[in-house]
Amino acid sequence: MSQQEQTSTETALVVNPNSCGGLTGKNWEDLYNKIKCIFGENPFAVFSQKPGHGTVLTRDLLRKGFKEIVAIGGDGTINEVVNGFFEEIVDGSQISTHKIDTHMLGKQNHGESTHVSPILKPIDSDAIMGVVPAGSRNVLAKSLDLPDGIVECCQRFVNGKPQKIDVISALTTPISTGKLGIDANDYPEGVITRIFLNAAEIGVGAEIIDRSKKIRDKVKSRIISTISSVIATLPTYESNLCEVSIDDGRQSLLLKMTMGVIANGSYLGGGFKAAPQASISDGLLDVTILKNSGSFKMLDEFADMRSDSEQTFENNDIYRTQSKKVSIRSKERDITVTVDGEPIGILPGTFQVHPDALTLKF
Repeated sequence: MSQQEQTSTETALVVNPNSCGGLTGKNWEDLYNKIKCIFGENPFAVFSQKPGHGTVLTRDLLRKGFKEIVAIGGDGTINEVVNGFFEEIVDGSQISTHKIDTHMLGKQNHGESTHVSPILKPIDSDAIMGVVPAGSRNVLAKSLDLPDGIVECCQRFVNGKPQKIDVISALTTPISTGKLGIDANDYPEGVITRIFLNAAEIGVGAEIIDRSKKIRDKVKSRIISTISSVIATLPTYESNLCEVSIDDGRQSLLLKMTMGVIANGSYLGGGFKAAPQASISDGLLDVTILKNSGSFKMLDEFADMRSDSEQTFENNDIYRTQSKKVSIRSKERDITVTVDGEPIGILPGTFQVHPDALTLKF
């Protein structure tokens, strides 16, 4: 599928043709005709071809002067487009989006945290992003309360108002290709940094996502891969001793963590409302940590999350707080981290909110 010839429009679509089980690409001609009618113009469209390509395409489009970039794809594609809106500046020196020296994670022993923070520099501070979910889970869309359907979301974008929202940066440690498809040799001096909109998952939730993606490489069914990964992960997963630093040591914790969630949006995959009080524009992270839970106990806690039960706020095994930054280090073993449903690395990691960093129209 080739990209379209550039026109004078200020709107560009970054499309993952493999989203929605490949139906987005298969039905693109008909879909694009409907989109044109909604937009009242012929928006320029480009198609991502491999992981990470959405970020490259978005940066290129912004540098060419496009003012509105609409992501059409699953949560992973949307995450790539978000990352494409930014360059990264640290201590006034521009660096690669995916490389930061290890001191960025700071001293996390006994609650100490980072002394250097990433400064996000937008490629175009006036640019606007649109979200048109076309994936299998569309978790961010649920957190944003977007309608179902590509056409309906395009209509929502056209009729919507631009709003400033927060983004979160995640700085994590790279590991070998064997586990997450990440080659540590690509990051010899540092850690991986990634911007996200909805949520980071750490621990058992991230392990399930990672295992599910590996299974789906062989079995294309998301339902089968998800059920298989849950069955393979939950019975044997053990909580891990972790150090947690809130806002550079304002609060320091040593706890047995089963799952951690650093959220901007309310929902995780499967409909779990892990952060009921989360807002994408309050300038705060919502931190939820599930503690001391074996497999059967985890199922009860997950059920509480899914039912939005207020008792989760009273549960001693669920820690919740709001902060601007949180750093987590494992004291026992490697713990997987995912952002917006994509595995990116392992702990130690530092997560920081960047208030009003992105303009989203919805």
